[in-house]
Amino acid sequence: MSNEKLREFIKTAMSKGLIGAVMAPTPTETSYTHALITSKRDVDKLVPIAPVMQWNGADMLRRITRLGDAPRKTLAILRPCEARTFKELVKFNQIKPDNIIVLVYDCPGTVHVRDYAKKKIELETLLDEMQSGKISDSVREACKICEYPVPVENVGDVGYGLFGTDDPVFFPLSEKGSEFLSALGITPGERDAEKWVRIHRENRAKWLENERITGGRKGIEDFLSSCLNCHNCKNMCPICFCKECFFEDRTIFEYNPDKYYDWADDKEGIRLPTDKVLFHLGRLVHMGTSCIGCGLCQQACPVDIPLYRLFGIVAHDLQKVFNYTPGITDDPPPVMDFREDELHEFEGLREGGE
Repeated sequence: MSNEKLREFIKTAMSKGLIGAVMAPTPTETSYTHALITSKRDVDKLVPIAPVMQWNGADMLRRITRLGDAPRKTLAILRPCEARTFKELVKFNQIKPDNIIVLVYDCPGTVHVRDYAKKKIELETLLDEMQSGKISDSVREACKICEYPVPVENVGDVGYGLFGTDDPVFFPLSEKGSEFLSALGITPGERDAEKWVRIHRENRAKWLENERITGGRKGIEDFLSSCLNCHNCKNMCPICFCKECFFEDRTIFEYNPDKYYDWADDKEGIRLPTDKVLFHLGRLVHMGTSCIGCGLCQQACPVDIPLYRLFGIVAHDLQKVFNYTPGITDDPPPVMDFREDELHEFEGLREGGE
């Protein structure tokens, strides 16, 4: 029913000439992927709310619009984490938003793409558990601890409420969304999603306390010991959008033989390859303040390292230092906003707080 109502919403918007295209998930043989369609006859191919998140939809919009505005008014159906990524990428001038209307829905979470291929856990199962006030055991770790599992005002344009209502309802998130719903003749509805948010945030608080990596440098090396240095996590991260990546230039990490032996003498042996931990720490420096928490880095890992326990927790701490919530606040990202008079309390600190 949730997807049927959205498909009718899309068809009506197309029939009225309010949109000329829509981007939403569509099923494949083993998963779901995003599709951009421009014809009403293709709407029934879409599954706007899918049980799998193979890509971050905002990253797809970045690919479409980075070089210019969308040529047609486009409705993008996104999860809350994707909508926050959209807002963050707009700040980085990676998305041209003027011709895009973003619809955001209450999210029941998503199943790991490999789990879905094996078990075919469908959306209805996740929605049924959502309505009962329970986060499904089947969904990814990042989904279980999502801080913003529902639409947020001014993050997107139209909200689609599933939790705390007998029937799905539409409501505006922005002035553009209010005008869009009015043009469709839709009266905004109400729902109460407070319980759904509270459940997630209670989970998140426990996770932040219990999943921290300890043990300094050795603790991080142990955590990343099975890393293949494949860079899949970087390739799936929507915030890692640099066209030229420092870590893709292998010549940077070529050293004379003596260097390896000197390091081994200094550190009582070294783990190889030596650039593996540096890669992850470098990524944290680059994108930690803008990490949305979609968890696709962890889903992309071929050896199942729980990467979000590193990136999610460090990102949380970094964002707290800068008093910045990516994809929510209208402030520029810290990496784009130099302030001379800040962070003096950290000057001169060494490991251990000395």
